[in-house]
Amino acid sequence: MSTLVQRVVVVGSGSEAWLAAAALKRAFRHVNLDVVVLEPGSAADSPLAQWTLPSLRSLHGLLGIRESDFMRETGATFRLASEHQQWQNTASGFIHAYGEIGVVLNRIPFYKYLLLRALRRQAEPVEIYSLAATAARLGRFARPMESANSLTASFTYAFHIDERPYSEFLRRHAEKLGVRIVRGTFTGVSRLPDGRVQSLSVADQAAITGDYFLDCSGREALLMSSIASLDRDDWSAWLPADRRIAAHAAALTDAAPLTRTVATESGWMWQMPLARSSAAGYVYSSRAANDGAALAQLRGFANVGDDVTTRPLKAGRRKQFWNANCIAIGTTAMELEPLAGADLHLAQFGIAALVELFPLNADSSLEAIEYNRILSAQADSLRDFTIAHYRAAAPRSGEYWRAAASHPAPDSLAARLDLFRANGRITLLDHEAFEETDWAWLLLGTGCLPAALELHMTENLRHAAPEHFATLRAAIQSLAASMPRHMDHFERRA
Repeated sequence: MSTLVQRVVVVGSGSEAWLAAAALKRAFRHVNLDVVVLEPGSAADSPLAQWTLPSLRSLHGLLGIRESDFMRETGATFRLASEHQQWQNTASGFIHAYGEIGVVLNRIPFYKYLLLRALRRQAEPVEIYSLAATAARLGRFARPMESANSLTASFTYAFHIDERPYSEFLRRHAEKLGVRIVRGTFTGVSRLPDGRVQSLSVADQAAITGDYFLDCSGREALLMSSIASLDRDDWSAWLPADRRIAAHAAALTDAAPLTRTVATESGWMWQMPLARSSAAGYVYSSRAANDGAALAQLRGFANVGDDVTTRPLKAGRRKQFWNANCIAIGTTAMELEPLAGADLHLAQFGIAALVELFPLNADSSLEAIEYNRILSAQADSLRDFTIAHYRAAAPRSGEYWRAAASHPAPDSLAARLDLFRANGRITLLDHEAFEETDWAWLLLGTGCLPAALELHMTENLRHAAPEHFATLRAAIQSLAASMPRHMDHFERRA
């Protein structure tokens, strides 16, 4: 006889735990699902701050979170783009914006036209054909809107988030939704004969029983390390950074809505604006720089304070995310340097997939097979997009960069890059984290060009004259310049 799922227990204390708990409570409020969070204390390895992908806006909407409340209470700022500097050499740099490139030309993506121009040695900057990129460069921001002018709806946006106030905000929101909280030290699990977890032991408290258990405890993996195999796909051969440090820094003057990364001989540094401060960090290899040297470099890059956090990093993912009745969410499931803004994204995707595949009864096992399949594909796509920053074009010199290029790329990434280099085609598979336009931003930005363009594309674009696009460039520049300053918009409307 089947048993309905009545209680889900979430282990963790960071934003991933509260997002998961709130999402389940909100999604299944009509069946009165009991959601309990075991909060074992402050998350030792939570990121100090993080930048997100636009998908977080959708999750906030599903949770009933008002964007103005979230930004006012957490000090988050808007994000239109990332600016990557010195990744190929000390003079290189490009933007990856959250928006379309140009306009569709006779059903052909505009980036194909830019590829053709580059192949003819008439290359143009990608960003001048993007409202999001142009606005980010100018330090401007406005929310997209539908209008007769399609350019005003041609972009989207994400956020820069300070983790501590964000997790506290989410905790309060989860409690309002009816999520119950138990605070205490996790000491172990009690298992049923079939291997499923029956309850969690908590120091000096009664055990917490449940039908399903979510591990959102980060790389500590408090629950999964007790019940599941430690087998994982190790990505460190492609991503050699094994340390990350971060700290708050002084507020940026007239802060732009973008994240800035700068490559170094030992890794890469980043800085992002917050409402009343900023945050900066360094992702690096301990073989190329020790912690003291890395911190000195970071202090030379940004005016960081004394709240420095230093964390290990080992790129990779679990081979199984859903094991019996336990599910690894977010950082517990995957560790990846934050270059692509994926720190929260895999957690969001995992939560959404769990809601869609939520089992009808506590004894079901078929949903786990599909969940593991699609989460594996999503995680690997995040890995490939991150590695592509190192592989799309010739990397800069230095031990770190030699290590990043010393092994053949994953087959999925190698096939994608080979096809693009042959004819400019960007292929996408199911459950990809990034869209065709995102790959176009990256490949064009790094200077990765194909040997030729697909024949039918070349034929259809042969009448596209550069002078026809002067009006488009002027319209983009004018619209971006008309937007409020980023921080002015934040102060008035956030």
